[in-house]
Formats: sequence, C-alpha cells, structure tokens
Amino acid sequence: MIDLGSLRSLIAVRDHGSIVAAAAALDFTPSAVSQQIKKLERKSHSPMLERVGRSVILTERGRLLAERGTVLLADLEQVENIAVGGAEELRGTFRIASFSTANRGIVAPLLARLRTTAPELDITVVETDPREAVTLVERGGTDLALVHDWNSLSLEIPSTVESHQLHVDHADVLLAWDHRLSLQDQVTPMDLIEERWITTPAGTICHEWLVHMFAMHGHRPDVRYFDGSYSTHAAMVEHGVAVALVPRLGREPLSPRVRAMTVVDPTPQRRVSSVWRVASRENPARQHVQHQLEELFPPTS
Repeated sequence: MIDLGSLRSLIAVRDHGSIVAAAAALDFTPSAVSQQIKKLERKSHSPMLERVGRSVILTERGRLLAERGTVLLADLEQVENIAVGGAEELRGTFRIASFSTANRGIVAPLLARLRTTAPELDITVVETDPREAVTLVERGGTDLALVHDWNSLSLEIPSTVESHQLHVDHADVLLAWDHRLSLQDQVTPMDLIEERWITTPAGTICHEWLVHMFAMHGHRPDVRYFDGSYSTHAAMVEHGVAVALVPRLGREPLSPRVRAMTVVDPTPQRRVSSVWRVASRENPARQHVQHQLEELFPPTS
C-alpha cells in the first residue's frame, strides 16, 4: 500500500515547484521529502520527478499519482471528519488565512468569541491576499480563509472549495478636508480623473478594481503611489498628496483633516466571504468557526 505521507510529499512538490519549498510547506526537512519521494519511486518502479533547471516537475506517472492522491486525501479527510463529528470538545490547531482589513474588522472579534466558545481550539492567523488564500485552502495549507471580490471582478472558486458570503463592504474615496470636492455629497470617477492616487500594489484585487472603475468610463487613474497599508493611504490623503479608495471594513478612525466620500457610478462594493475545502465540510472545528462568523454577520446586516 502507498504511504500517505509520501503521497502528501509528492503533492506538495507539485504545488510548490521544488523539494525545498515543499519541505517548508510541510514543515519537513528537504531530505525527508526526498526520502518520501524515493519511497514512492521504489514502490512504483518509476521516477516521480524530472529536474528542469533549478526546479523539478512531476513525470507523467507522478502527475497522475498526485491527481488521484489529491482526491484520495480529500475523501480520507471527509471520512475522518465524519468519524469525529460527534466529539463534544473542540481541540487542536485551526488555521485561518485572511486579508488585512478583515483581520481588524472580523478576525479580531472572532478570536475574542472563540476564546469563550472553544478555548481548547488553537487558532493561527496569517495575512493573505484573497487569490492566494483560495489556493491555500484548495491545497490544504489552511483550514478556512476570508476573501473578498469586487462587483464585477469575481474571485474564481474551484469546485473543491465551498464559500459563504458574510458581508457586503463599501469603499469610499478619501479626500483632504480642503479638497475642491470635499463639500459634495458624493463623487464619481469622472470627478476624479485629474487626481493622483495611492493604491494597494499592482496585481491586488483592490488595485484592479480601481483601474476597472475608471476603465468603465474610458479612462485610467493616475496612480503614483503603491502601499499595502490603508493607514498609509489615509496619511497621504491627509497631507494632500493623493486621493485613495479605501474600504470601510476594518478602517481605522480618520483624521478630522480627511473626508470619506460616497462614490457612485459605480458604487464600489466588495463581497466578503469565508471559504473552505469541500472535504472539511463536516469538520466540527470548521463548522464551529463558521457558525461564529455568521453570528458576527446576521442576515439583516
């Protein structure tokens, strides 16, 4: 019978592109991962890996084994979750991946609730961009993730992952208190064509939405500054050097010298959702954490 540990090592090499990266993801040494792969090769009498430059790729036999193994391990996880589904105590480590504003606006109050409702559950949290978080969930690198997608820029969710929308967040344009538009009730992208912007780094969903918002009007924003922290965005606005599009969720209190303006045509909205592997649907810890998340955002919110 094939060793499940060896199978996990093979899948990790496929997902991370090298033995060293796979070892880091599994918290093993590279030599241990190599030994696991060699064990599979001896069992199958076929090579599992092919070296390409400094990286490795799976051979055709290795690729097929990893594909079938991914399904097998997911099925095994479901069986294990069903077996422990009646357990009264919630114990062990539960991993959450989440974007920064959700860490402040959702995860912080969630952790406070879980200290009371599941004190033996050891929660770890890592800040992760939504696209990376979905991949992390799909590959078993985290147990649950909080993600967001904006209006027409949807986030691709694979068939092995389930999602539940928790909240609809809005974003405002931040202007300096003495900006020419600061006394208006609302602004449109056309009002802001001549402005200099600060955004999150290129390639992030928030940056893409800003570009998309202007593209709908046939223009492109003049982005001069890039920073992943919305606190930095607010500071730039306060000093009058840029304007910014900043979500409300997890937003820190603004300086009196900064005005948050409602945006229309279009109204920037992002759906905030939790995602998890289909295989972990019956996991008691996952179910409990999800229930606590939904308690934070009842249907009427």
